[in-house]
Amino acid sequence: MPLLLLFALLGQTPPPPAQTPPPQPPKKAEKKKEEKPKKPAKKRELPVATIETTKGTIQLELEPTEAPIAVANFITLAKKGFYEGLTFHRVEPELVQGGDPKGDGSGGPGYTIPFEYNRGLKNLKGVVGMARQANDKDSAGSQFYILKKDVPGFDANGYTLFGHLSSGQDVLDRIIVGDKITKISIQLPASFAPRPFGPSRHAEPDGLFPPILPEDLASRTYQRYVRVRAEVSAQGTARITVLKGCGDDDIDDAVVAALKLWKWQPALNTGLPVAEVQEFNYDLVTNSRQYGGKK
Repeated sequence: MPLLLLFALLGQTPPPPAQTPPPQPPKKAEKKKEEKPKKPAKKRELPVATIETTKGTIQLELEPTEAPIAVANFITLAKKGFYEGLTFHRVEPELVQGGDPKGDGSGGPGYTIPFEYNRGLKNLKGVVGMARQANDKDSAGSQFYILKKDVPGFDANGYTLFGHLSSGQDVLDRIIVGDKITKISIQLPASFAPRPFGPSRHAEPDGLFPPILPEDLASRTYQRYVRVRAEVSAQGTARITVLKGCGDDDIDDAVVAALKLWKWQPALNTGLPVAEVQEFNYDLVTNSRQYGGKK
């Protein structure tokens, strides 16, 4: 009674008696989602090159996404029988190199292909790369190398890599200088289609010879430029025509004679050599070609 009186005086009501919460129904067990089995990753289908040698058979997988020009070039040469009978002219602890028709490291197919930057391939054991001149990344043609060990220093030098060894490591290790390539056959997957791309390099000369001009040049009157038309074939031969002379026939003839001596490299389209016609002004002061414009 005194307790009720106290609450009344304070203007509050006593708390209700504690109630026991009603029992909760048991939770239903959650159904586990059935995990679908993962499909195995689809294996990439790559062109395969089978190289038959005097020591046995080597098989390469080519990488067109890494170097479409080099792959197209290698496949074309192999199908033409270009490599048949050629030797491995360079064999070192780290690599084997072949594909030179001269057999001494200085030959090629008569043209060169441009350097291609690789995305994933590195100069590791088994990789296949295009050999080239030491001072020119765009000088590769038909020579290729296969690494017998990792050579990371090659990555800094810049070589186009276009495939990797898939079988025949034991054969590769037995090859010595002079062993021959008897045949290269190519197997293309049904899904394979060469990546289309346009002209990749204009016809360029290598080994430039200046014209032998008349001895009395100082006493002659002539213009500085000779306008020239060069028709370069897919084999690298060039037909030179004077479109506009310098005003002196002897000088014009000397320019034509010099340009015929130049070793012209064909233009490339889809990685293959093609004919190209180009026009330029030959500068008699600097002994150089000037493209564009008419003088």
